[in-house]
Amino acid sequence: MIFEYDPKKNLIEEKISYKTPLENRPIDNYSISFKSGSIHNNKLYVTTLTEILIFDLPEYKLVDIISLNIFNDLHHVIYHQENLFIVITGLDLVVKFSLNEKKIKTFYNCYPEINTWERFDKNKDYRKINTTKPHLSHPNHVSIFQDKVLVTRYKQQDALIFSMDGKVLDKIKLNKGIPHDGAIFNESFIYTTVNGNIIEVNKSDFSIKKITDLNFHSKDGRSLGWCRGYQKLDSLNYVGYSRIRPTKFVENIKWLGSKLTDKVKLKMPTRIECYNENYSKIENTIDLENYKMNWVFSILKY
Repeated sequence: MIFEYDPKKNLIEEKISYKTPLENRPIDNYSISFKSGSIHNNKLYVTTLTEILIFDLPEYKLVDIISLNIFNDLHHVIYHQENLFIVITGLDLVVKFSLNEKKIKTFYNCYPEINTWERFDKNKDYRKINTTKPHLSHPNHVSIFQDKVLVTRYKQQDALIFSMDGKVLDKIKLNKGIPHDGAIFNESFIYTTVNGNIIEVNKSDFSIKKITDLNFHSKDGRSLGWCRGYQKLDSLNYVGYSRIRPTKFVENIKWLGSKLTDKVKLKMPTRIECYNENYSKIENTIDLENYKMNWVFSILKY
């Protein structure tokens, strides 16, 4: 589901409810969810695990569905110059997909130590496979800046920097937890880490500008939840948190440390916190579980 929030009226309204059709998903034990998306020129681009959906705004009219055989566990999509940059987490890969030519133009291998097609088969239909975990890099978010492609990597806790033609140029070591979101706001990249840090990176030289640890708002040592989803609106900072839930892939929540086995400390609900300009105060809390939303991936401004 996708909801629209009006900060002036403090109202939430469901806008999209969608189920992936059988031809684009596994037959059994499948998961259906939206992951991260983006907005460009009155169009909403959003990922399911195996599809890119494109909606016209403000009507939320579905105008296109893109689904390719190599799509597995998609995490993010952005529009840039008639192309979509799509994060295919299941294959540790980002691709540039031409909207005009309807085909992939460039591959960005997010675990460059091994050739992507030595690990995976281009001809296989990965939409029919529930999971390819464990991943070697687990890319999350993609952003574009000065003809460079920046991709956050879960396993390496960094942002890998590519040239437009797919060559690895450099990396930004974040080192404050597992990064998720990464986007440009004014003069900085702002990255979230799942353990509750906001990392500001200078656009000019990719150096770390500021790190804000939001855990000082924690009560009784509780985990804040899985921190992902960020948006800036005027002087306010909106940060998403998802309730920590059991997983068979324990490495995914090792960052909880001693909080991992303490059930009391895992009960913070799925929500969006609205912080003041310097994060010192929570101005508003939007409890999303009241709307049957179990996790947050993107907070988009329109």
